[in-house]
Amino acid sequence: MATFPLSPYKKVGNTHYVSGQIGQENGQLVSDNISEQTTKTIENIKSILEQNGLEIGDVVDVIAFITEQSDYDAFNEAYRNGFKEPFPTRTTVTVKSLPLGAKVELKAIAFK
Repeated sequence: MATFPLSPYKKVGNTHYVSGQIGQENGQLVSDNISEQTTKTIENIKSILEQNGLEIGDVVDVIAFITEQSDYDAFNEAYRNGFKEPFPTRTTVTVKSLPLGAKVELKAIAFK
């Protein structure tokens, strides 16, 4: 897998930043399905957080990128299963393309 000039995780004070994640494992997308990609993306974020002593409930803000506005409802359903109330604040942007042809990418900010 290629190495990119970025850090997957960065801590500044009590704020923790997780770089954009997609629904991949070992450099391959887990599925062509947005729900499955969203679930795996959240699992990847959760793994990075746990490696750094955090939980998914510590996420306060998410920036979501999706490639098809028609996938918005399916994305929201999978997202709702990964994040619990009170949900983080979120911005969702529809984009032309994402790495590996992913349908969703999530960037998270946590606070603890």
